Amino acid sequence: MAKGHGEILILTNIDHTDKAVDFARGLVEKRLAACVTRLPGANSMYRWESTEITDEPEVILLIKTHRTRLSEIEKYFADAHPYSVPELLVFDVDHIGDAYRGWLMKEIGL
Repeated sequence: MAKGHGEILILTNIDHTDKAVDFARGLVEKRLAACVTRLPGANSMYRWESTEITDEPEVILLIKTHRTRLSEIEKYFADAHPYSVPELLVFDVDHIGDAYRGWLMKEIGL
């Protein structure tokens, strides 16, 4: 295992499986991400434009990529994410397996 060198994990949520699949496929097709893991069955509880609390089902997306792709990913979110205010949380990868890092970098064209 090696120390991370710019690899990141991005978290976002989308409300419908078909929208999540399309969004994830776009990231991989454009080589903005090496892999996007979809975790269905989540529920998010929040206030949105009111004082009422909302509790909605969502699909969590875990996006594996490199920091050098972040500005392109931000543009993709602005253009393709179905939410007007999408969750875009970025986590730095502290350590990563050598083989996985090599595969990730190859898949995103770095």
